Amino acid sequence: MKKLSMFLAAAVLASACSKPAPQARPDLVRKGELAPQLALTGLINAPVKELKNIEELKGKVVVLEFWATWCEPCVANIPHFNALVDKYKDKPIVFISVTDEPDDKVAEFLKATPLKGWVAPGAQAAVFKSYRVFGRPHTVIIGRDSKVAAVTYPDQVTDAAIDLLLAGQAPVFGAQSADAGAVAASSSAVLAEFYIGLPAGTNMTSGFGEGFYRCNNYSLRMALENMYPEADKIEPSGSARSVLDRYYDIRVRLPEEKAAGLQDFFAAGIERALGAKIKLVRKDIPVYVLKLAPGGLKRFKRSSALKSSARMEGQEFKAEKMPVGMICNLLKDRVDLPVIDETGVKGFYDFTFQTGPRDLAGINSDLIDQLGLKLQKATRRAAVLEVRQN
Repeated sequence: MKKLSMFLAAAVLASACSKPAPQARPDLVRKGELAPQLALTGLINAPVKELKNIEELKGKVVVLEFWATWCEPCVANIPHFNALVDKYKDKPIVFISVTDEPDDKVAEFLKATPLKGWVAPGAQAAVFKSYRVFGRPHTVIIGRDSKVAAVTYPDQVTDAAIDLLLAGQAPVFGAQSADAGAVAASSSAVLAEFYIGLPAGTNMTSGFGEGFYRCNNYSLRMALENMYPEADKIEPSGSARSVLDRYYDIRVRLPEEKAAGLQDFFAAGIERALGAKIKLVRKDIPVYVLKLAPGGLKRFKRSSALKSSARMEGQEFKAEKMPVGMICNLLKDRVDLPVIDETGVKGFYDFTFQTGPRDLAGINSDLIDQLGLKLQKATRRAAVLEVRQN
């Protein structure tokens, strides 16, 4: 169930088995590129109740603060955030606090701890995926040119940085972690950093930015899933299986101009520290392909929902405004091989699927009966992350 809960918290964010619909903006946040699409509903403290797309904010600086009521560093940052909102209330800048928590929980929290600026409760998985939110707090700053100026932390959003952004200039943001005891340094001063150690606490947190990645109390397998989102499968050999399931605190960082080498730097550090060699290859491997069963789709309804969502309610998976291939993300945690969408079905749908802890034959029976889909074993070329340890 742990893997399934990670799916709900994060794997829905990585719809690796289905290709997204073409769009002008990039799918993932990257510094210097146009910001990914952004759609938010149920806005609080905003002049509108809904943000249909990020083009509505063109010409403004946008500070996206991904937070949660349970996140202590997030709550500690609220006075700083509120002060910035007050200071720049008459300037072309929008501060948006984004959380996936439900409206009623956020409203109750705001009664005791007011948050100025826009507040967006109930944000959907697609937003967290696009903005690469692995942990919280997580801050994304977008300039007036609609390009991403920084992926950073709340304490890096200073008056001086905002003034430069409003003037159309590009400030240098640091990659300071909000975790107590973390090493803080501006990205321009960092030559390189690799750290791995036993967990110093019990909280599971992670963060990602231009040229850095950190996680606390994560298994190596979980860290690899974050660092290599393009991998369809992690394939260990030898004693690497036990290494993958051990928990660590990890920090890895490079200067922004060398950020493209972060994966290689991470792999080299893991090999030196743990003796585990990491290599991403493409090769033919056994997989399950998701296909249409005889008779075609069942119980899929063309979606009229305003936002996308996917969640578990007991043993029932509910999806709104999702591609058919989204079911792959659920199935891959229940079967022993990667799952690839080959249904060929386009568009977005509302659907539900219910299956308990059953074997492959039972899961396939449920798929056919409920959705008109089936799994079929096949061989396909896929991205495989090999982890070797002698």
